[in-house]
Amino acid sequence: MKQELAEEGSRCSLLSRQRRFNEHCCIRCCAPFTFLLNPRRRCPDCRYNVCKGCCVYSQRDAGWLCTACQKG
Repeated sequence: MKQELAEEGSRCSLLSRQRRFNEHCCIRCCAPFTFLLNPRRRCPDCRYNVCKGCCVYSQRDAGWLCTACQKG
């Protein structure tokens, strides 16, 4: 699992260097955001925007956690 999280972190840092990539696409799966079908949600831990398929609601944090932050 540590290897998986390390790979995820390096991929995110690489994609976040692309200008405004995360404003339009999910940092985890690269799916484009749409207003109604695939809205973006901000993970309170890593501060990246993720789609509804790449996050789960955390009652403890009262927000949407991305799958990588939920595992860690």
